Amino acid sequence: MTSKRQIPAAFTKGHVLCSPSGKLQPKTWGETAEKAIASKYRKPETWEKALRRGWSVRFVYVRFFIPVFKATYTTTEISEAYDVEDI
Repeated sequence: MTSKRQIPAAFTKGHVLCSPSGKLQPKTWGETAEKAIASKYRKPETWEKALRRGWSVRFVYVRFFIPVFKATYTTTEISEAYDVEDI
């Protein structure tokens, strides 16, 4: 049996927009606050309106990783479960 090489996580920091309800908007991530704002608001006037409605820019750390999915049951456990139901 060979094991696949695990790629370690990577980290970075940047800025994201935060909604008035306190939810971070991951698709607005940018290296600078200006880039985060520009990802959603192209005109300064619209960003000023958003600020008045409670939007903000937050400094964040980001962790990038490759997800690993593991089976909940082994093949024999699944086979045994179906065998019991078939009886």
